[in-house]
Amino acid sequence: MVSRHSVLLAALSSEPTSTSDLYERVGYLELARIGLISYPAFRAELVELASAGHVESETSLDGSTMWRLTRARN
Repeated sequence: MVSRHSVLLAALSSEPTSTSDLYERVGYLELARIGLISYPAFRAELVELASAGHVESETSLDGSTMWRLTRARN
């Protein structure tokens, strides 16, 4: 069974990606399969990855949250 974290980490790279773009990148079918269709739950999973040091987040000029793999994971 593939974990939520592994799906999200596989969708990320060193290039910052907004939460919305990342949600679309993962795709509805995969999100349904791992139980993350709810946008707040999806975002909470990203926050958990950031808390664990796997990803970094920053706020862009337009106020959206941008996510990328930590430098150590690249």
